[in-house]
Amino acid sequence: MKQHNLEYQHSDEALVFAIIHNEETHLFEILHDRYYSVVYGRCLSFFKNKHDAEDVSQEIFFKVFLKLDTFLFKSKFSTWLYSFTHNYCINYKRNIEYRKFENKLIDPERLSEEFFSYNYDSCVVDEYQLIRLKLAISLLSKHEQKLVLLKYCGHMTIREMGEVYNLGESALKMKLKRIKNKIIKHYREADFEEMKFA
Repeated sequence: MKQHNLEYQHSDEALVFAIIHNEETHLFEILHDRYYSVVYGRCLSFFKNKHDAEDVSQEIFFKVFLKLDTFLFKSKFSTWLYSFTHNYCINYKRNIEYRKFENKLIDPERLSEEFFSYNYDSCVVDEYQLIRLKLAISLLSKHEQKLVLLKYCGHMTIREMGEVYNLGESALKMKLKRIKNKIIKHYREADFEEMKFA
């Protein structure tokens, strides 16, 4: 306990130096204890939710530990940590909002209709979305692509498709749901560099 109290008296910068250069990683616990309430308070002001604030706070300290060697000692550690926390919260919140937006955006039924009656004079954003959809569909198996065409472009009913493939309606709905999830997954993972040459 006495040793811990002695270490606790060290400045932030001295602790960071020891962690980076002497590999005394156990000292990071002291920095965590010193600044957890500050980081948590900042996260809470962003997310207005204790559970989310706690989760993001822990993520921040994990990231800080991994990136500690990027601290250049040109400012106080507390200033660097505050800036890191602020930027992380902004990016995290932006990502949450983007995902919510993208979940609404990724509607295979709506995009499929646009894809096959696309006006190439429309805006670039729409074209970008449709190129991503094209790539996502191209990554499906031939059988899955055919089902997508029949459902979203051939406008066949579930019953009609079930008769063609000798499948029950519930089984076909489950299959289409899995295909839809695949499209969404491929759509999100679509790389812009790949799309430019697709």
